[in-house]
Amino acid sequence: MPRRLTGFTPSGSLHLGNYLGAMRPIIAEQAKSDTVVFISDLHALTLLHDPVEVRQRTVEFATLLLAAGLDPNACLFLIQSQVPEHTELHYLLECVTGYGANNRSGCRY
Repeated sequence: MPRRLTGFTPSGSLHLGNYLGAMRPIIAEQAKSDTVVFISDLHALTLLHDPVEVRQRTVEFATLLLAAGLDPNACLFLIQSQVPEHTELHYLLECVTGYGANNRSGCRY
């Protein structure tokens, strides 16, 4: 069974391109693949942001994905900030790998 992973960052508004290029294909294939769909709200914090707006967009994105046909019973659907292990892993990786080491390994921020 193929695996699919798609994340939506609530740093702007969803648009027709998001629907045609990401949402519609994921929804069409969610029952035929091991699918994970998430809202990467923590990634939106790397830009200048208004916390209230990020929260509102996170709820809006979740609502629109569900309204478009995403089925939480057919796939894993999550909001990044609601998974404490994500933040914990980031903290551990940040503690052991500095910017210089990441830069030398080819990883770009």
